[in-house]
Amino acid sequence: MKLVAAALFGVLIVAQDQPPTAQDVRDQLNAYLTAYEPKLSELIADEQLVQRDVPLREGRPGSDAFLKRTLQSEVAFIALPGDAGWLGFRRVLQLDTKPVDDALGSLNSVLVSGAKDDYARARLMLTDSARFNLGTPRTINLPNLPLEVLQPRHAGRFTTRIAGSERIGGHHTIKLVLVENVTPTIIRAFDGSQMRSIVSAFVEPGTGRLWKADVITRDPRPARVVFDHVVSVTFQEHRALGLLVPAKMHEDFFAGPDRKAWGDATYVNYRRFQTSARIVQ
Repeated sequence: MKLVAAALFGVLIVAQDQPPTAQDVRDQLNAYLTAYEPKLSELIADEQLVQRDVPLREGRPGSDAFLKRTLQSEVAFIALPGDAGWLGFRRVLQLDTKPVDDALGSLNSVLVSGAKDDYARARLMLTDSARFNLGTPRTINLPNLPLEVLQPRHAGRFTTRIAGSERIGGHHTIKLVLVENVTPTIIRAFDGSQMRSIVSAFVEPGTGRLWKADVITRDPRPARVVFDHVVSVTFQEHRALGLLVPAKMHEDFFAGPDRKAWGDATYVNYRRFQTSARIVQ
C-alpha cells in the first residue's frame, strides 16, 4: 500500500512539473487581456514620438536627405461597444517646436461626452494625425496595436507556438509566436491589400501579464519592395494605477527602397478620463 501511494505521489509531482503548452499560455493571456481592457480604456497619456528617415546609401540622387521629426501628442486607448475591440487615438499637439492648430478639441473633451458622434470625431482626429508621420501614410503606429491584434476574439486567426523564454524588465516571460493565417487580415493597407501579421508576445506564466509585444506586418504583393513593418511595445508597471501601461514603442516603417526609417516613442503622465471612455458607434 505504501509503495502504491509513493508511486502515485511521484506521478503527481511529475505532472506538476510539466511546462505549460502554447494553449495554456494563450489562455492565460486571453484572461489577462479581458480583465485589462476596461482598465486601460479609462486612461490618457502624453506621447513623445521621434521619427528618423535616413538614406541607406549616400550619393544616390534624391536620397541624400536626413529627416527627423518630433511629435508631442496625447493618446488614448478606447474600448468599442459590443466586444468590437479597442482603438488607439492620437492628437498631435506640437510638431518639432511649433504648436499644431486644429478645431477638433482635446481627446478628453471628445471622448467623455457620450454623444453619438464621438466615435466619428475620434476617428477623424486619428486620421488627421497620420499626416504628421514621416514615411508612408498609416494609423497603426500606436501602442494599442499589439493589444488589438492579440484580443481574444482574434485567437482563431492565428497559429501559436512557444519560442523559448526571455527576461523582460526583470520578469520571466514565455515567448509566444502567433502567425495570422486567415483572410481578410486584421491589418490592411490603405488600398485594401492584405497585410499578414506575425506577433511575438512575451507573457508572464501564471498571471498572463503581457510585458512586451512585437507586431510584424508584410505587404505580400510581388510588385512591391519586400518590407516588414514593425511595431514593438514594452509595458511597465504603474504603481499608482495598479496595472501595466505602455511605456515605450519602437516602429520600423517604409520611407522608400533606399532608405531606413524608424521611430521611438515614450509615454508619461497617465491619467484617467473624467468619465468612462467607452464610446458608441
